[in-house]
Parts: sequence; C-alpha cells; structure tokens
Amino acid sequence: MGRRILLLICLVLASYKMYPQTIRLENAGHIDVKGNIGHWRDATHKLTLEEIKSIQFDSLPPSKSPNFGFDRATHWFKLTITNESANQDWLMEIAYAPLDFIDFYMLTDSSLVGLHKTSGDRLAIKSRDVAHRHPIFSFNIPTGETRTIYLKVSTISSVQMPVTIWKPEVFYAASYNVQIVNGFFYGGMILMLLYQLFLFLSVRDRITFYYVLTLMSMVNIVSLFQGYTFFYIYPNSPRLNDIFAMFSGPAFVLTSTFLTRSFLNLKKFSPLLDNLMLINMSLNLLAGLCMFIFFPNVSYEYHHYFILIHCLLALISAGYCFLKNYRSARYYLLAWVTVLIAAVFFTISNLGFIPGYLSTNYSGLMVGCIMQMLFISFALGDRWNILRKENQLAKELELKRNQEENERLEREVQLRIEEIQHKSEKLEEVNRVKDKLFSVVSHDIKGPLGSLQLALSLLKSGDVSKDEFQNLAKALEVRFSQTTEFIENLLQWATLQLKGETYDPGYLDLSRTAEETISLMEAELRRKNINVKNNLHHSLQAYADLNMIRSVLRNLLTNAIKFTGTGGTITLNAMRTDQQVILSVADTGVGIPAANQHRMFTLGSITTPGTKQEKGTGLGLLLCKEFVEKNGGRIWFESVEGKGTTFYFSLPENNGAAESVAIA
Repeated sequence: MGRRILLLICLVLASYKMYPQTIRLENAGHIDVKGNIGHWRDATHKLTLEEIKSIQFDSLPPSKSPNFGFDRATHWFKLTITNESANQDWLMEIAYAPLDFIDFYMLTDSSLVGLHKTSGDRLAIKSRDVAHRHPIFSFNIPTGETRTIYLKVSTISSVQMPVTIWKPEVFYAASYNVQIVNGFFYGGMILMLLYQLFLFLSVRDRITFYYVLTLMSMVNIVSLFQGYTFFYIYPNSPRLNDIFAMFSGPAFVLTSTFLTRSFLNLKKFSPLLDNLMLINMSLNLLAGLCMFIFFPNVSYEYHHYFILIHCLLALISAGYCFLKNYRSARYYLLAWVTVLIAAVFFTISNLGFIPGYLSTNYSGLMVGCIMQMLFISFALGDRWNILRKENQLAKELELKRNQEENERLEREVQLRIEEIQHKSEKLEEVNRVKDKLFSVVSHDIKGPLGSLQLALSLLKSGDVSKDEFQNLAKALEVRFSQTTEFIENLLQWATLQLKGETYDPGYLDLSRTAEETISLMEAELRRKNINVKNNLHHSLQAYADLNMIRSVLRNLLTNAIKFTGTGGTITLNAMRTDQQVILSVADTGVGIPAANQHRMFTLGSITTPGTKQEKGTGLGLLLCKEFVEKNGGRIWFESVEGKGTTFYFSLPENNGAAESVAIA
C-alpha cells in the first residue's frame, strides 16, 4: 500500500514537471512568465507549426527565465494562458533586444491559427506590431477563455526569453518610468563624455582621450543590448545591428586596454600583464574582422570570452599595481571594479552559465557606469595632483640644476679670470725680466767688451809698459771671469724659463759635491785669502739632480766669496730633519741691508756690488731658488748687516720623501 502511494506521488510530480503550469491572467498589471513555459529545440530548423503542435514540450525551471546561451538551433516555446480578468487586451514583451527573428502564434482551438506576428532585430522597427525597442506582441483573450501561444525563436545571438505579459496601460506607464531612468543615465553619461572631451581638448592628455573612448564604447554596448541604438539611430536599417554587434565588444576591449595600460603604467610594473592584454585585444579584433568577413559563420560567443578575459586581466592588473604601491591604481581599481564585475556577470549570463535575468536587467551595468564616473573623477583628480607635484618637483630639480650649473659656470669663469690674471701677472713679470735682462746684458757684457777694446787699442799703440800690461791683464781676467759667470747663469736661467731644465734626480754625496765646487773656487778664495770650512761628513746624501745642486752650491759660494772681505771665513754645515737634509752656506761678510732683504731671489738685487766692487746680477739666487724648488726643497737666508749672511736650502733625503713632497 505504501509503495503504491509513493509511486502515485512520483507520477504526479513527473506530470507536474512535464507540463508547464497554465498562466492565469488576473487583475495584476503584469506577470513574469519566467520558466512557466514549454520548450523544444529544433536542430533541423525544419519543423512547422503543425508538426510542433504534436510534440511533447520539455518543461523548464519555473523560477528562471529561459537562457540557452549561443545556440544556432531554432527554439520553440509554448504558453497556455487563461484570462481570469476583465481586461481582454494584453501585451507580451520579450525583454531581450538582440533576438533576430521571433514568430508569435496564438491558437484559438486545436487546429486553427488565430494570430501570427513577427518581430526581431533583423526587421525594421516600422514592421513590428508595437514600435518599441524590445519585441512586443499585442493579443486579445476574452475573459474566461484559454489560448495557446507558440513562440518560434531563431537568432545568432544569445537565446534568452525573458517573457512578461502586461496590461497595455500598465506597460506604457512602466515603460515611461524606465525611459525617464534611462534618460537620466544616458544624459549623465553624455555630460561626462562632453566634460572629459573638453578636458582632453584643453590639456591634450592621452589618458583622458582613452577614457572618453572607453565611455563611448560602454554606452554603445548598453544601448545596443537595450535596443536604443536600433530604435533611435537606424530604425530602418536592421543590417547595421549585426555590424554594431560585431565591433562593439572589440571596441570596448581596444579602448579600455589602452586606458588600462596608460593609466596604470602597466608596461613598467608588469610587462607580462601588459603583453597579455595586448594579445587578448589583438585576438578580439581579429575575431571581429573574421566575423565581418565570414558572417554569420563566426559566433558572437567568442567576443564574450575575450571580454571576460579582458575584464579579469584589467582587475588583476589594477590589483597588482596597487600592491606595488602605485598610488593612482587605488582609485582606478575602485572606479572599474563595479563596472567590470557587472560586465563579467553580463557576459557569463549571455554565455548561458547563469540565469538570463542578469543579462536582461541592465541596472547592474548602469550602476557600474555611474560608480565608475564617481571614482574615475577621484582617480583623474588624484592623477592630476600627482602630476602637479611631480611637475613641481621637476621644476624645483631643474631650478636646482640650473643654480648648480650657474654656480659651476661662475666658478669656471672665476678660475679662468684668475688664470688670466695669473698669466697676465706672469706676462708682466716676464716683460719686467726681459727689460731687466736687456739692461743687465747691455751693461755687464758691454763693459768687459769695452775694456777689452781699450786694452787692445793700447797694445796696438805700444804705449803700455810691461807692468801696466800685467795689471791690465789681471783686471781683464777678473772682468771676463765675472762675465763668464753671468753668461753661464743667464743661459741656465733662460733655458729653465723657456723649455725647462732636464730633471734627473738620484742619490748624491753632498760632501763630495761640495768639495768639487770649492775646488773650482780655489783661485777666488786665494785671491781674497778666504778660509772655507766644509763640515759636511762623507755619509751625508740627498735625493736630487746633481747638476742643479752643483749650480746651487756654486752660486751660493760665489756670492759668499763676493761679499766676504779679505781674511774672512765661509762655513758649510748640514743637518737631518724629517726625512730632509738642510745645508747652509755661512759667511762673515758685509751682510744684506734690511732694505734689500725682501728683494732676494728676484731680479731686484741685480746691481749689488761685492767687497772689491765685484758686480753681480742676482740671477744666481733666482736660479738657486728655482733649482731647489724643482728638487722638492726650499731656500731661505738669515743675515745681519756688517756680520755676515747664512743661506739655507733643504733637499729630500730619499726617493720616498721626494715623492711625498711632489704629491703634496
């Protein structure tokens, strides 16, 4: 007994699912049919109405609007309607504009066709039963009677059948309200487009231009699926519906790809995501081109997959850049998250993965667009603030660089001025030296030559005795010795000034060098009976150029002999200190007057005479100074007028000391 009851219940439930419920028209203003409709799929496209009437239709889930995705088969739907209201005139709306062909059949009995109407976006608006953006059919059912309605749908778009039955007055009132809401939406979008276009024309910002194009493509998609494009722009050219459908998706992917890449600076943060977006965009454009060439053999379904992939890549890119601390990405993520989520649900609904309600109710897309406009204003404002700060920082850096460059140029100019002044002073010094040399040469060389000419004249006349000749010869010898010394110093100094003296340092024995120099002065020392004390021990050495040091010692000894009286003393001493050797040449001569001491080692002391009126040029001390400094040392003196003078000069003790001095 229990088993029989269970079997009966199963049969009842099975029969309930097999046969859709009858739709009862009551006093309500409208009825959403949803799944209370029978369905049959005709893959052959050959079934006629007479044949379809004998077929047992499949039932659909009663709570969901029919949605079969992209299916090229012919779909038949069957409704049984009973009018239990006083109203006899009704409207049937299929709220999905992209359907190509819809045939409406209403039977008055089991064998006759009482009514046949057609609609769809392959037909001009004027051929529709009701001029509306959606396919709408008007029909009449007397009160208390039942009618069977068949709907035949053939389309290359997504097969969706959101059927609603309206009282005419309620439909027009609701349609008016929807038009107002949609008008606000499209009006706001147009105002935003014009505003962004004005910004672009003002600032010529590439990202703003991409944003304008993206908004246009989004508005185009919404208006295309809502039927406004067909209804208002080309109502008598249904062929344009297919062309718009072919390229609306690729246009959105194209413009939003460029917007995303530019706004997020995606190539910098993630070349991989950047390349993936470019590849997806290129494939979508290629699919649109193939669809245009091979229409209708290529399905719109591919566009939806590309849009779905694009939306996911855009969200991932915004999130990735946000995680990489790219400040502008935060507002971009907020600006696009709602519209992209709505686009994702809309796309997968058209693909048939979720109920058709989400693709036929466009409030999600409109809310997404509105939220986008709200957050995109923040994003662009934030971006402009960042650009302004970066521009300000760039200007400050540029100003700083200009200041540093000006300071550098000023330093260079100052160095060049100082260099020019130094060269000018050096040139003036050279001119003074030249004038002084000309004076010295004309005086100190002309004098001995005049004396020689006079002596030769006397000898030629025969008026000179032997004793006079001896005295004259001694005087000429002294003058020529002085002249020879002068010419030798002059030549050495001139060579050093013009092309530099060859510097060939090495270790030298200072005691031996001093002895050799003293021996060269033997005649002058005997003539003035001067005693020389050489206190330089034989282990004393220095690192210097031998020829230069010989010249220094010879000039210092010559000056000491010149300014030391008969019977005087000249002393040579040395000491070591701080890797240097200091030599001194001291005499007991007349000393240097205080008024002349500041002119030592210059040409200013040229005319100072010796104790026996020996003439000097001052070139010797000038040469000593340059030779000592060339060897890394220095020269100085101490003098007391009437008591004598001591000249000191230092030399490096070894090669290391010489290199240290050179580096310093």
